[in-house]
Amino acid sequence: MFLERHFIIKDLPNPLTIRTALKKWYLPRKWQHKLRSQRRILINHQYRPFNTLLDNGDQVDFSLDLNFKNQNYLAAAQYDFSVCYENSDLLVINKPAGIKTHPNQPQENDTLFNQVRTYLGFNPLMIHRLDKMTSGLIMIGKNPLIIPIMNRQLSQKIMSRNYLAVTQYNPQAAHVGSIKRPLGHDLLDPRKRQITSQGLFAWTDYRIIQHNQKYALVQLQLHTGRTHQIRVHLQSIGMPILGDPLYGTTSTRMYLHAYQLKYQRPFSQDFQTVTISIPADFYQLTN
Repeated sequence: MFLERHFIIKDLPNPLTIRTALKKWYLPRKWQHKLRSQRRILINHQYRPFNTLLDNGDQVDFSLDLNFKNQNYLAAAQYDFSVCYENSDLLVINKPAGIKTHPNQPQENDTLFNQVRTYLGFNPLMIHRLDKMTSGLIMIGKNPLIIPIMNRQLSQKIMSRNYLAVTQYNPQAAHVGSIKRPLGHDLLDPRKRQITSQGLFAWTDYRIIQHNQKYALVQLQLHTGRTHQIRVHLQSIGMPILGDPLYGTTSTRMYLHAYQLKYQRPFSQDFQTVTISIPADFYQLTN
């Protein structure tokens, strides 16, 4: 399928060559090669060599022939989320706790992605996930062109995802730190993950904002996106998340909330930050 993009450059701090601009926009190398070899990128309606300088006000038009297969989602009867940001490429929503991000079986129609299918009227595109019991911001793609770009932002740590959690307070734990411990499957429980030398590298930064003798309010930043990463990492320093049914203690909910996303806008060098409020009980429990 041919996908097209047309835009006028508005935010370059300095002129850049076409080659450098495409790199800074995180276009995959394969795409850059196709655009050059097939002459499918036009600057002000003409093909230009890749060492041509681009500046604000230049019009960029390109098309790519991509083999893109998207998963089909059944539409839910209604949707129960709030939209925090939306444009022609991206949708950022506030996911309620207790709903899965996406179906595991084709016949499921009660996940967040089924609801987004109803809201959009077409199939959403996966960029990242949140655990079922985690609430907060999740980014969803609307345009196939931006999926590899946002995936590269994730893998190269350009996109930052920030969370807050209520945990058990451990007075022996440092108030600021980094947890860099590999995660893999728990051999005794297929639902769980564990720290293991055979696992994948995982990196979480944390900072205790406030605490009492029982609970702590912890700010967290993910540098990698492993399954259950925050939950296992916090448990490993003696601070399991309140209400975590697998790694902590039972409660009315799991107290983990994705409150901020920061990312580079597609085909731009500008950054966008989306922030939502923190549930009041997170502060009340740790005051």
